[in-house]
Amino acid sequence: MQTRKIQGRQVAKPERQEATQLSTMAEIITAVNAILNPGKEPVNWFAPAKDAVAAVEIKDGKASVTNAAVLYGGQVNDKLLQDIKVVAYDGREGGVYAQGAATDVTLDRAYISLAGDGEGIGGPASGAAAKYGAKLTVKNAVITTTGRTKYSTAAEEGSVLKVYDSVIWSHGIPYGKDIPAPTALMSTPPGALEIAGNTRTHCTMSNSQSYFYRSKIICDGWAALSTESSEGYVYLEANDCDIVCTKDGYGAYADPGCHDVFKRCRLDMARMAAILAGNCDMTFTDCQANCGSYFALMHCVNGWQEEVGQVKVTGGVIRSAKEAFLIKSHNAQIDLEKVDIASQTGILVHTIVNEDPCATKVTEPPYGVNVTMKDMSVSGNLLHEDTTRDMWVHLKSTLLTGAIRGAHLTMDPGSKWVATADSQVTLLSDLDPAQIDAPAGVTVTVQGGQAGEFALAGGGRLVVLE
Repeated sequence: MQTRKIQGRQVAKPERQEATQLSTMAEIITAVNAILNPGKEPVNWFAPAKDAVAAVEIKDGKASVTNAAVLYGGQVNDKLLQDIKVVAYDGREGGVYAQGAATDVTLDRAYISLAGDGEGIGGPASGAAAKYGAKLTVKNAVITTTGRTKYSTAAEEGSVLKVYDSVIWSHGIPYGKDIPAPTALMSTPPGALEIAGNTRTHCTMSNSQSYFYRSKIICDGWAALSTESSEGYVYLEANDCDIVCTKDGYGAYADPGCHDVFKRCRLDMARMAAILAGNCDMTFTDCQANCGSYFALMHCVNGWQEEVGQVKVTGGVIRSAKEAFLIKSHNAQIDLEKVDIASQTGILVHTIVNEDPCATKVTEPPYGVNVTMKDMSVSGNLLHEDTTRDMWVHLKSTLLTGAIRGAHLTMDPGSKWVATADSQVTLLSDLDPAQIDAPAGVTVTVQGGQAGEFALAGGGRLVVLE
């Protein structure tokens, strides 16, 4: 029996740099127009229609009926709206619009049904929206929209939205093969996101916060819970919710400056559960996710090379039809603990070079892709094909069964790696040879501190190159 330790090597790792830059909404509009709308009149896809009007508006703490023609019952006062019923067919018409820091209103037992194409994000033509520092609480409501760019709920400009025990659902307009898609800038999702559709159910942006409790958030396509320009800080939280995408979209997005938290949620996704872009983070605790493509897509666009997308998953069950994590030219911090995670492709993490024309350019060695697995028994491959940065894998009390290609690897004494296909890693920690195994015909090539060759218990071969 061979007892000699496999020696790791010392490799300098780029330090994580603080990402202090943040694009404003105006800068994002300018940059996207320059790339996707060159030489044409700039389009501000955030701005709602100038003549948009809600059925009920609460402004600076004062409630009023602003479009009685679409209001079919309910009680309206400054602090409480009860049994509100709104049915509207013009895209410029909405349900409840709360604005101003003096506004703190509850919408209870509402039914809001809107149809017609909208403009912009949030504003008066949404199902229920808060803006300019307002606080809006929604309870026991059903809010549905049908139309292009027609949001069920939104929180903007320093506002707080809380939704309890409700159903919100945005359908968009019909789309699919042989159906012409809208052509206006940002009226459909960018192609690089690998989704389709023409509206999002909810959006949080511009220093606002949104909280969902025991609710169902449903989209046909594009997005259930989206974020946009944070302007500094955006917070999105869902607790004990069902998040569903029926056709072609994602569960949640995190832009730079956005922080998404999900606790005990069930995500049933036609595509991915999460998309992260730039310096942002998402946390999943005891969630269940069934994903028609990836669990998480990570990409960095129009940003800075020091930006890091962070995903922390603790407990729960994750299933994906494609790679669990697809990372396109983005620094990542992925922390998995006690997670039951599997991919139909057999790939847990796959890094590639981003071909998006808006991809952030790299001019110096970035922080890289960091994957930590703790207290897990997991099967799947980790494939590093992004030539612009390194991958760093850390196993803590974890059994990993799968190939690792192109990564730096550390393993604590309680971890084991069983390579199922030829693998290549740089070893950064000293190991007992018994901590690595492979079946016959599989070779594990390790860049280490001292050359050697080991016959593995499963019949495979371990080659250490100094």
